[in-house]
Order: sequence, then structure tokens, then C-alpha cells
Amino acid sequence: MAKHWLLASLTFHVPQAFVVDRDGCIAFIGPPDSLEDVLVKVIDGSWRASAEAKNAEKERIAEGEIDAAKNALYGRIWAATKIEDWKTALSAIEEGVNLFPDDISWRQSHVGTLMGEMRDMEAGWIALGQFARTAIERNSEEWLLTAMQQLFYPYDYSGLLAERLSMGKELSERILRLYPQQGSRLRFHSYTMIAFYYHESGDNDRAVDLIEQALTFVDEEPLPDVKKQKLKAQLLSALAEYKGEQV
Repeated sequence: MAKHWLLASLTFHVPQAFVVDRDGCIAFIGPPDSLEDVLVKVIDGSWRASAEAKNAEKERIAEGEIDAAKNALYGRIWAATKIEDWKTALSAIEEGVNLFPDDISWRQSHVGTLMGEMRDMEAGWIALGQFARTAIERNSEEWLLTAMQQLFYPYDYSGLLAERLSMGKELSERILRLYPQQGSRLRFHSYTMIAFYYHESGDNDRAVDLIEQALTFVDEEPLPDVKKQKLKAQLLSALAEYKGEQV
């Protein structure tokens, strides 16, 4: 199946449905939840020559070609990582950054490889700065928060403390301006990260305020009780730390 159906059709995700029509031709390749609409048209013979079918196949192949290019890069990265050839891995990652500018995972890998594996803090800081600038330009909560997470990952920032806090301040303010436009759902994750920044910068009052707000967000969420209690326990632990109390 992998060789003669999935790879042969540029299909890299499962589950995937293949519909063979009365003539023995593959009439449709796509997600199984599309079958309710497609199967009736395949059976009555109206699907294969329709504009809908041609457009669906064109889009599927375009997505498959992107996945094939990504998989080729992943293969190079995996092989280089296995032998700790970080220069080769970095080259493939940088290709990914250029080829797939909307895919945040390449930016994460870029910063992580430079700072975490190669210990090149100078180049890593430049990459993280570009990541942060892009996140700000996009005004995307996902990009802003991910850049923030990279900023407080346990890399050796000892020579960049002032720059790190300055970038953290800008990212935090952007996230806080953005989030009031959103509902309470999942805001507690962002507030927890931003509170950590304020704690690191010495503003424990602000950190405490954000954790207390995050606790109210958890209370407002329709979450399973076990998950809600786990999140609240994590937040209460952080709250005690920022208040200087025993956890």
C-alpha cells in the first residue's frame, strides 16, 4: 500500500480513501470524510469528468508536491542529525525556512539547531530576531507565543541578557494587545509564559497579576475536571513561586 498506492499518488497522510470506478480507474483520492459527497457521483458516472473532480485532484497533487519536498528535506535533516553533522542539517533547515515561510516549525528548528546544537549564539540570536520580527509583522498569536517560548528556552543567554529582556518585553506587549480580542480559551497558556518573562525581569507584581488572570480563564473553560485541576495546580505553583511563598 505504501509503495504502490500512497507514494505512487503523492499521498503522505493517512487515513486516505481511494475510490475505483466501474472502469477500473482511480476516480478519487482524498480524505474519507469526503466520500459521502463523492461516492454517489462516482457511482452515477458524473464525477470523473467534472470540474469539481479535476480541481480536487489538482489541489491534492499541489499539496502532495509540497509534502514531497518537505519529506526530502526531513530525510536530509534526519540523516545529518543521526551523525551529528549539524552544518548539513542547518543547510537543509535553512532551505525549509526559505521554501516554506508560513510553516513555523522550520523557524523553531533553525533557532534550536543554531543555539541548542551548534552553540552559535551570535547566529542563533540573529535567527531568533528575524523570527520575532516576522511574528510581530504577522500579528499572529501562534507565532508571537512560539517566538516567546524560544526566547525563554534554556539556551545560554548569558551574554544577551539585556537584549533578551528587551525582546521579551516587546513580544509580551504585542501578545497582551492581541489577546483581549480573543475569548478566554487557552489564554492561560500565553499568560503563563508572559508571567514568566515578568518574573525573569524582576516585575513579580505583574507576574502575579497575570497568573491570577490565568486562573480565572481556567475556571471559565468547559474542560474536564481532571485537566482543569492539573492546570490550576501548575498555575498555583507558579503563583506561590512569584509571591516568594512555599510551593
